[in-house]
Amino acid sequence: MPQIPARQSDLTTYARIRNAALEGFAARGVASTSIRDVAAAAGVSPGLVQHHFGTKARLREAVDEYILDVMAEFSRELAERSEGDEAWPGLGDATTAWVRDNALALRYLARAMIDGDPAAARGFDALVGIARTSWLAPLDRAGALRPEADRDWAAIHAAVFNLASVLLEPAISRQLPEPFYTPAQLDRWNVATVDLYRNGLARKEDA
Repeated sequence: MPQIPARQSDLTTYARIRNAALEGFAARGVASTSIRDVAAAAGVSPGLVQHHFGTKARLREAVDEYILDVMAEFSRELAERSEGDEAWPGLGDATTAWVRDNALALRYLARAMIDGDPAAARGFDALVGIARTSWLAPLDRAGALRPEADRDWAAIHAAVFNLASVLLEPAISRQLPEPFYTPAQLDRWNVATVDLYRNGLARKEDA
């Protein structure tokens, strides 16, 4: 799985600890990841983790806040790609790049929802909201969507497809000639997903 796209040496101690927690939570779940685990992965002492975050609950909150911030940035970028003649491929390119760079965040979110964690609902709500406001709404304003298309389910499907693709990556990779995260397979996923949405949602003249 791709790692968090930043060099560890460039990060503050706070960010290194938070990112180590994200990796642990994504791989093993929150309950199975201890402060000692996070400290070892970040290359610091457990006491330094507690100095910055106090408790594992606060560390978890910091991870959640980081993920919501990343989603907000993605929402703004997606809105910019939802205009013009190249809206559909532009949206696909932006989403594929974001999933590639933030696979750990999505896996963590998916695991937390499976574990029944109420806090994970905020992340899912954010994904659905991004699909509604930054993807579907601009296309709708441009008249690019079929009037009868179900906007609510289109937004939900977008969130579910992205989460499921990351969570089920090992199984998906077994069905492909190369692992899912290789450039060629990500490109295939991008093209196939854009075709799926475009054929299902776009007006015939835009499909």
